[in-house]
Amino acid sequence: MSEISNYEAQKKKLQGLCDEHNFTFRFFKDRYPITLVITPINDVATQMDMLGNVEETGYCSQDSSMCWYFENSELKTKVKGTFSIDKVLRTKIENILLKMISFWQQYFFRDLMESGKLRNFGVPVPDVPDSNSQRDAQQDTKQDAPQDDPDDEPSEDSAEDDTEE
Repeated sequence: MSEISNYEAQKKKLQGLCDEHNFTFRFFKDRYPITLVITPINDVATQMDMLGNVEETGYCSQDSSMCWYFENSELKTKVKGTFSIDKVLRTKIENILLKMISFWQQYFFRDLMESGKLRNFGVPVPDVPDSNSQRDAQQDTKQDAPQDDPDDEPSEDSAEDDTEE
């Protein structure tokens, strides 16, 4: 599967989870940081149903929302209003979100690199070897270079043996 297909599969999974729990979501991927906002469905019937199941599902006020964003390698959360969900549901949402972010970033980067869009705007693409490439290059250099081992030097006795032959 391509990155965009994987992203769409996770998005569909999140949609199913939100439908099951009477939530809507918005995924903002066109700005930094990438953000997911989940809000309760605000019709009267859904709110009444939510009040009836408050012990099982938690309670969310009409104007509430939960926002996740991935910034500086850390998933952060902001809550507005009264928005309570159980830990299992929150963990499911966060796992799906992390996959969505990862697949989107992979797709975005691949698209930029393959289309040459960065070069078209004059953005230099750094040629930085990864750490494994540097380590492998150092290993190759060490193997090609002659090794001077002090233990390999002939002793005075062995030098005399070489001359007698």
